[in-house]
Amino acid sequence: MFYILITAATVIATLGITFNYIAHLGTIVKIGNEGEQHGMTVQAAMTRFFFATVIIELVPLAIIIITYITVERPDTGLPVIPLVVIFAAMIFGIIQVATRMRQPVPEEMKNQVRSFSLLAMQLITSIPIIALIFLFI
Repeated sequence: MFYILITAATVIATLGITFNYIAHLGTIVKIGNEGEQHGMTVQAAMTRFFFATVIIELVPLAIIIITYITVERPDTGLPVIPLVVIFAAMIFGIIQVATRMRQPVPEEMKNQVRSFSLLAMQLITSIPIIALIFLFI
């Protein structure tokens, strides 16, 4: 049960942040191509992304910590399947960010999209790294 809860929380967080990034990147690119959208600037879209990411990360992080505190950790060897699932979710998120980072955007937006994408990649990999630490301590 320990491995299942930590793996599920990690997958939920990783996929949630990935799809949050995809949605907000679309908004940022649309703002870059057409100008402000309903009074929203690029900075406002990034702020919304970060607030949504905090909400997405909050519950899985709490699940991981509560699971570590309350659930008995099994003494059976290496958890291969949870590791594979955690790495698969993390690699999926990284691939999504890397492919969308290279989409065509206006020249003046390239640096903003690149920095936004690199920040999103770090956020996507943060919960899996925390989960790996909790799996082995």
